[in-house]
Amino acid sequence: MRRALAVIAAAAMAAAIGVVVAGADDDAGGAAPGAAALPAAVAAGRAWTLTTAAGPVHVWAPAGFHPDGAAVVLYVHGYDTDVDAAWRDHRLPEQFALAAVNAVFIAAEAPAGSRQAVRWPALEDLLAEVFQAIDLARPTGALVAIGHSGAYRTLLAWTAAPALDWIISLDATYGEVDAWRAWMAASPAHHLIFVGDDTARWTEELARGLAEDLPGAVVTVDDLGELDDELGGRAGRRRSARVRSRERLGRAARAVADDRSRHAGDARVSDPAHRRPRPRRGARPGAVVGRVRRG
Repeated sequence: MRRALAVIAAAAMAAAIGVVVAGADDDAGGAAPGAAALPAAVAAGRAWTLTTAAGPVHVWAPAGFHPDGAAVVLYVHGYDTDVDAAWRDHRLPEQFALAAVNAVFIAAEAPAGSRQAVRWPALEDLLAEVFQAIDLARPTGALVAIGHSGAYRTLLAWTAAPALDWIISLDATYGEVDAWRAWMAASPAHHLIFVGDDTARWTEELARGLAEDLPGAVVTVDDLGELDDELGGRAGRRRSARVRSRERLGRAARAVADDRSRHAGDARVSDPAHRRPRPRRGARPGAVVGRVRRG
């Protein structure tokens, strides 16, 4: 049985978020909590579960959140799970707390299989629903979307959103290389981090294509620390980074975990019963976006 993110510790996603958000906001957050403090950090934040016609939406913000310069970070799950299970089993609030950044974190429902429609084809609809339903002002900083595997269908739909600055693709490149290249070419504000393991064929092709399109703006790395060197800071030298494989990312995650928290691996991510989605072109996303109420 494939396990999509079994080798990616929570510290890996937390570190990637930290690089992205800290690069856009010098006051993005403080030190990551240690293992003993992690449950308290999660509990000290504010959480909402929204019920919508497109499915549940989970929202979390850290204690001390302030909207000025803050980011919005969205997580999209892959196939063979749903957002409630991903929120619980992947320990998403713990990952978000480990990132130690000033941001609102959102996880919305997404397709659990190739025959299901994209639930939120318009990113702005999701953001509008969330910030109408919670009592936090919409942040003014970076907009970051993270997706695993079958999440690529939602992420591709969201590339139409003018405000989307960053995409972190976790083994979620399935033959749509031209679409990713077009998004990166459309604006110098667009940034892409992509990991390839099952999808190595397409991530290698994408890395080559981006290197042709954007000379000097793309780098391939093996270690999460290199992301900070290459992408961090307000004047980041690169716009895109390819992490060679989940295995290497997993090793790097363990190293990052040692720095961030002696036992940060306790918040390890696992995505059970992973099924590799088939590449699809021209899929027609569709969803009914309903009125949000508190759940």
